[in-house]
Amino acid sequence: MLDSFRNASKSWIIKLLFGLLVVSFLAWGVEDVVRGGLFGRGPAIKVGDREITAAEVMNEFKRDMDVLQPQFGGKLTTADARRLGLLDRTIDTMVTRTLIDKAAYRLGLTTSDQAVVDKVAAEPTFRNELGQFDRDLLRRALARAGWSEDEFMRQEKANIVRTQLAEAFGGGVTAPGLLTDPLIRWNRETRVAETVSIKAAAMPLPANPDASTLEAYYKANSTSFMAPEFRAVTALLLRSSDAGRGIEITDDMVAEAYKSREDEFHTPERRTISQVVLGDEGLAGKADEMIKAGKDLTAIAKDLSVSVVDLGAVEKGDLPDELVEPVFTAKQGSLTAPIKSALGWHVVKVTQVTPESVRSLDQVKAQLAKDLLAEKSVDRLSELANQVEDALGGGATLEETATRFQLPLIRVAAMDAKGRSPAGKPVAEVPTSESFLDVAFHTEQGTESQLTEIDNEGLFLLRVDSVTPPQPKALAEVRAEVLAAWQADQRRDAAKQLADKIVDKVKAGESLAKVAAAHALKLEKTTPFTREGGDGIKLPPAIVSALFDGKPGTTASAASRDGWMVAQLDTVIAFDPKADAKVAEQIRQRTTNAVAVDLVDQLIAALQADIGVKVDRSQLASEE
Repeated sequence: MLDSFRNASKSWIIKLLFGLLVVSFLAWGVEDVVRGGLFGRGPAIKVGDREITAAEVMNEFKRDMDVLQPQFGGKLTTADARRLGLLDRTIDTMVTRTLIDKAAYRLGLTTSDQAVVDKVAAEPTFRNELGQFDRDLLRRALARAGWSEDEFMRQEKANIVRTQLAEAFGGGVTAPGLLTDPLIRWNRETRVAETVSIKAAAMPLPANPDASTLEAYYKANSTSFMAPEFRAVTALLLRSSDAGRGIEITDDMVAEAYKSREDEFHTPERRTISQVVLGDEGLAGKADEMIKAGKDLTAIAKDLSVSVVDLGAVEKGDLPDELVEPVFTAKQGSLTAPIKSALGWHVVKVTQVTPESVRSLDQVKAQLAKDLLAEKSVDRLSELANQVEDALGGGATLEETATRFQLPLIRVAAMDAKGRSPAGKPVAEVPTSESFLDVAFHTEQGTESQLTEIDNEGLFLLRVDSVTPPQPKALAEVRAEVLAAWQADQRRDAAKQLADKIVDKVKAGESLAKVAAAHALKLEKTTPFTREGGDGIKLPPAIVSALFDGKPGTTASAASRDGWMVAQLDTVIAFDPKADAKVAEQIRQRTTNAVAVDLVDQLIAALQADIGVKVDRSQLASEE
């Protein structure tokens, strides 16, 4: 489990266990959503004599979902997770973990309690700012995850044993050179090609099509000319300004706030200083003579071969005790006599003095009153939110609730997911908050949302009154767009036809340079690229694949970002592992890791055949 706290846990052992270590328990903390009686009575998984209930499987499935939620914006549903195969992955993880536990038990593998304690104590997540193990940090993390300390330590002990077994099978493996050397040469071979780009935008603009042709194109591509989903919503706003109506801020309240925040309005004296620090009393004596002779700090530092250190603006509390009085009694522009401290002898120059200042109550009265009103408005807003929820829970409508508490109610006849009207303009009434649009488009029609925060402005609650699903715009409405799209397709087709003609001529024996020149096209030579392309290489993947399948002279064409491209393979550059030993070693290591994973996969398959695994998916068919 501790390995899940480490973002750097990328070793092959972690990858091949793919879940044997408990994932991100800090993301847990949700209540158990699987209740007794929801699933059948038999085990959902049986590994040998170990039975795993449907409730246990669904608990882990829900936890795996919680870990993935941030990647889906918090909108991953149980049904979506099942479709993505997350439940299958959870089942595989639990089966694999149990098989390895049983194998470790047979072999008598174990670890000491002290080794577990040492591992937990070494985890950076549980160390304070001094780098020391902090048990309170561990307890807080476990509390958020809903684990007891005993449960956690048992899990960590099991994880250590599982890793021991995995390393026993996969650790120390080295992929043979007969496998890695050809793979390295194949993977790192580079090639150079000559290319000709045919931009669709450079092709002649076709004549406008007749009405029937344009209509046929529109029907075939109607999904490209869709109007978005629109929603009509009614929203109730609970803003801090509304909650603050009627709150009186008295002079006594302001005076009390001033007293409690007095330190904020007091600016102590600050002095901008620079210094030299001398290592012994002899140098300090020389510095004192120079000061009396009227030398500047820079000259003193040069003569004594030391550096001037600019300390900037400091307060008394920023300095060692020995320096406070001499520095803060010196005049602006003057040097202090050498001052001894634990660090050495200091000669300090005071370049600027900023006097102490205190803002009076009258000076900050308006700001204090504003702050007090904001604080009390927030408190009142919380009370108002509870009252609104109680009213709605009692059956009141949004309209009735708005009237009762004198709150603003906004009605939007139609808006899309970006807050725009059917005319494409922003809807003025919609709050400028992503949360508002997100809630509006994830609330079912005819239902009311939960109270949600509008950034720092307050809260809102809305009802979706109607939903107009996405639908194609009428041809008359988007005729100009359809025409532009048709013309773009025609020009792209013309670019392809020219590319095909060039390829045919090159294959017939003409040079690519000559054919390019005949069509006023620029011939370019690429830098060396690999099978994955390369930095700055804009070759379409289809061309890269074709050129790596052929010999020098091979010609291929494919669609590019802005038209079509023709490329001819010019040079094949073999990779010399000795010339780039670092890259070669990286490939060897990746191959070795893959071999180790294969060995552990074979172990799991053998354990499954020996111990026996049964999965009853009917126990997991029901959803909450």
